Amino acid sequence: MSIAYIPARHFRTLLQLLEEQSHGVAPILAAAGLPEEFKHQTQDSYLTLEQVQTLIEHAVHLSGSSCLGVYLGHRLNLSAHGVVGFAGLSAATMGDALRVAQRFQALIMPLLQLEVEQQQQVTWVRVSMVTELAEPSKKFLLDALLSSIYIQGTFLHTGVIKDVTAYIPYPSEQYEQAAKDAFPNVEIRYGHDQLCVSFPNQLVEAPLALADRQTHEHALRQCEALLEAMPRPGGLAEQIRLQLMQAGPPFPSLEQLAQQQYMSERTLRRHLLQDNIRWRDLLAEVKMTLAKQYLMSGQDNITAIALKLGYQDSANFSRAFRQYTGLSPSDWRQY
Repeated sequence: MSIAYIPARHFRTLLQLLEEQSHGVAPILAAAGLPEEFKHQTQDSYLTLEQVQTLIEHAVHLSGSSCLGVYLGHRLNLSAHGVVGFAGLSAATMGDALRVAQRFQALIMPLLQLEVEQQQQVTWVRVSMVTELAEPSKKFLLDALLSSIYIQGTFLHTGVIKDVTAYIPYPSEQYEQAAKDAFPNVEIRYGHDQLCVSFPNQLVEAPLALADRQTHEHALRQCEALLEAMPRPGGLAEQIRLQLMQAGPPFPSLEQLAQQQYMSERTLRRHLLQDNIRWRDLLAEVKMTLAKQYLMSGQDNITAIALKLGYQDSANFSRAFRQYTGLSPSDWRQY
């Protein structure tokens, strides 16, 4: 099993959003291997990368909207981010709040990282992927973050937001009108090479109405403690999984991966078993993750996907896929 290190909080909000749109979420929970009570839990918990991708892929498919991330982000105000939100809310300026977001982004969404750079007249917030994801997961997360930044900015700044420009790495055609209308008073430029936002320094340096130094410092200490305690995807098994995902088929052998870790194949097997992970199970998990991505894209038929992933034929692939997901590849693609 992969390491669960991605905070689950916002994915519960995603499920609530789907239910408000009259969509049943039980099949999505089942596909991600989550219990029904997950959507009602209030305590902090974490999801694996595969669970996050499964939730996003099924949610986007179910909603029929490629802009679902925008609508989720509009619900992620400061209070939705827990103690990180309180640290931003009590900051002296919006620039300080942005630097809080940069510093503790891992507590919100560790798959993304922020870089805040203040120049002579504007402050840039640049967003990059920590782990490269396939679509629609990548677009969903970037859209949600941009939308959340906008909502938080409108809350922190009591006046009308002016002279803010957002550069989006997707063409305008991938956004329905309702999503475009979700950013009033912001200039949107599409087709950029990276998601980034520029704020005028006059806005960034303006004092915030709820600034409180004592509250801010207390919240920062809490954030530091949470950051120290949160699980990390740095275990050996997760490193091997990411290497397999990045390499794709044809997959490197266990011997090749062991050489990259400067150890013998036998030692690598032993380390994996110490974490209760078998090599064949880890490889099968990666194959199924990629299989879902290939099925979602619709570019290849099932036989082509089976051969690409190293199965002898579509029957063997279908058997393995059904055992892993509970559905045949064709049923999963239609879902």
